[in-house]
This record gives sequence, C-alpha cells and structure tokens, in this order.
Amino acid sequence: MDAELKKLLESKPLQSLPVIGFFENYPLETWLRQDDFILLCGISDYPWAYLCGDNPESLFTLLETFNYQSLYFANVEEWMLPVLTHQRKIEWKLTTHRYYLPENRTVEQPEYILRILEPSMASYIYEHSAYRDFTSVDYIRERLDKDVSAGIWIDGELVGWGLTHDDASLGFLNVIPRYRGQGLGESILRFMVNEKQNKNKAIFVNIEPHNHQSINLVKKLGFTFDREVSWVKLV
Repeated sequence: MDAELKKLLESKPLQSLPVIGFFENYPLETWLRQDDFILLCGISDYPWAYLCGDNPESLFTLLETFNYQSLYFANVEEWMLPVLTHQRKIEWKLTTHRYYLPENRTVEQPEYILRILEPSMASYIYEHSAYRDFTSVDYIRERLDKDVSAGIWIDGELVGWGLTHDDASLGFLNVIPRYRGQGLGESILRFMVNEKQNKNKAIFVNIEPHNHQSINLVKKLGFTFDREVSWVKLV
C-alpha cells in the first residue's frame, strides 16, 4: 500500500477498520484524495468504493472527480448520504452498527470444540443464511478460503458457524434453530476472536440495529460501539 495512503488510514484508526481489512483481502484498483478524505476502489462480490473522511465538501469534490465509476459504496455514514444522493437515488441500503474489540481486551477460550470450516461447505452455509439476498455461494467460499472461520458439529451435523466478510469483520454467525440457547454462538465468536488475535488482526463486527441478541453477545465479550455504517447501491 502506498505510504501516503497508509498514513492517512492510520490517522483514522476506527473509521478505517473495514477499509484496511478489505484491501488486505483484495487488490486496490484505484484511490482518490481530497484534503484528508479518501475514496478507495476494489472488487469482491461487487466493485466497492470505500469512503473514509469527515468533510462533506471534500466528499462532494471527490464524487465529482470519481464521476460514479462504481455505484456501490461502503463504509457510508449517515451524514454522507445527502452528498452521495445529490445526483443519484438509492436502490438498496444495508445499515449496521459497528463494534470493535479493544486491543488490550482478552477473550476466554470457547466452551465447545470447534474446527475451521472448509470451502466445500459454502453451499450448505448459503442455504441456511439469512442474508441470501446480499451474498452468494462463491462469496462464502472465497471468505472460507481467505480468512478465519469456525464450525461446531453435533452427531456429524454442522449446526453452527461463523466466518468473515470481505472487510475482514467477523460475521455470518448462525446456529441451527433447534440448537440455539445452548451457548454455541458465544463459543463460535470466542474461537474466531482468538484466531484473529493469534494473527494480530483488528477485531470488529457489523450488526443490524434490531439484532439485540448479537449486540448483547459482543458487549458481553467486551466489544465497544463505534458508529453506524451502511453499504449502499445507487442507481
């Protein structure tokens, strides 16, 4: 990564968490700067334009230069939306709350025995995902191949799992309904946190605001609220 760009990102340690995570996983296609605001482009499931900065006028100028070469925007904060939609409309938006684990926070080992998931399990995970409209089998397979994951098997059946998103955030946490309420989700999250810490990687999650169960779980493990962010597709 360009030294100038790296310095800019490091000056915004929390806002840049998903930006750094994404571009550790995928090549940086291009980036633009206006003052201290940066726009970075890369391709995972879609050609994403990541935003990082805090000045509306700088963002407005950047978008004029960028000329909406991609209509998919990530790391979008609420104040950015009027600027993004000055000339465009929103086709869809996925909004989450970001929580991060402070570097000095440790998490105990999980109660259950877990194993890393194989990419061949992508189809099964997709079929049981609540986010089929926002993902694909290929995307899940890629994530299983690129980053940490965790699965719990009972009587030979995969009953719970977690993996990461393209920005390296922990996610896709799911437990088959008949096995919920037994602490499996917490064990999965503990395992993945420990795996990330072993790799000296930043640890954060994106959770939809109404998902109180997951929010309570990450708070229990010591995660701290950062900000609300969205993924936006424009037309």
